[in-house]
Amino acid sequence: MKEPKSDSSCSEKTHAVEKEELTYSDDGVDLTLIRWMLSLTPSERLQVLQQTVQSLARLCNESSFT
Repeated sequence: MKEPKSDSSCSEKTHAVEKEELTYSDDGVDLTLIRWMLSLTPSERLQVLQQTVQSLARLCNESSFT
């Protein structure tokens, strides 16, 4: 008996297109970063932002010597 053909390649392509569409908004905003930040707890978000500020401060301090 023949097994019915699965249309997995078509559904995979559709899923890939859906993923691609959901990666960026119409105005070019990276939605993956927004989703990632929203997945964190408020204290985790604060920790990430504090680390970013510290990194920027270090970069500003180091660039003054060049």
